[in-house]
Amino acid sequence: MLVDSHVHVFPDLGQANGFDTVEEHMSYARSLMFHRSVGRRLSDGAPVVGRDWHSGENPDDLNFRGGDFGRFLWTVGDVDYARYYLPPTARHLDSPPEQIIAQLDYLGASKGVIQGGHTYGRLNDYLGGVVKQYPDRLYALASIIEGTADGPAGVAELRSAIERHGLHGLFFDTAGVSKAGKTVNDPSYEEFWSVIRELGIPVFWNITSASPDLANWMEEHAAFEKWLERYPDIPCVYTHGVPLYRFWSDGKLSIPSEIWPALEAPNVSTEVLIPILMGGLWDYPFTEATALIREYYDRLGAEKLIWGSDMPNVERHCTYTQSLQYLTRYCDFIPQSALDRICGDNVLSLIERKG
Repeated sequence: MLVDSHVHVFPDLGQANGFDTVEEHMSYARSLMFHRSVGRRLSDGAPVVGRDWHSGENPDDLNFRGGDFGRFLWTVGDVDYARYYLPPTARHLDSPPEQIIAQLDYLGASKGVIQGGHTYGRLNDYLGGVVKQYPDRLYALASIIEGTADGPAGVAELRSAIERHGLHGLFFDTAGVSKAGKTVNDPSYEEFWSVIRELGIPVFWNITSASPDLANWMEEHAAFEKWLERYPDIPCVYTHGVPLYRFWSDGKLSIPSEIWPALEAPNVSTEVLIPILMGGLWDYPFTEATALIREYYDRLGAEKLIWGSDMPNVERHCTYTQSLQYLTRYCDFIPQSALDRICGDNVLSLIERKG
């Protein structure tokens, strides 16, 4: 059974999407001004790479907003800029469940796991409706405000998402904790993690940092490794896999040895999700990643790898079919029995263990 571990379903990203106001939603999304995806200065179509446009302006003052055709917009002085977080086929900056199901059908996939993040909104209620409408096709992960998850409101929100709305796991972004001046290992989070254990759900970790500096990201990764020592019984997914763009320089991929112990922990599965990470630098079939995928396979084993696409975002770089076939057609060192685990069985065993 082919199952995509990483799809996105959401209403128009330019709207409030579960936040109290559109502005509150945009306060979480406006970091996309500095995203790695394609950007343009609209006056002349000139490319805008990462932070190249930025001269010290306060992002809060730049009217960051949703647009159309996959774009977020902002204005510096009288100049408008755009960031294509979604492909330009996203006419209304949304991804309805029926569209994702149509994509799954086209690919021949049976199910998809909807992941989250605050860019998409506070969508536990919305996603609860989605999985109730399409229980045979879509699973969904809850999201909470990570920086306040150590309080009663965070625990209540988590319980509601799982027990009332029927969601299947938790998407957890570490930057939300560090921005609150905490770490995932703070004693104040012990009740929260005990509730995760009680509910029997997996945690899909997005290891991110409040700062773009590599050193800051490595601190977040190290904190996760320490967390694993305390909670070896909570099943985890390391979403996106190793963030390769952080370790790609001068045409060479060099992953520090400090990365591997966390991924080798018995309760951690790692997503194989190359195109969304490196499609801006590498072309299909992403042969530059073959050595890494072999290392994933040799170090971690087929039972600890999970394929995902990041649809619809991945269509910034390749087709949905290509987001699978770079793995299934071009990594011929992986036997079919192992691909069956990587491309479906493993994530199903995590999601369906709940309860």
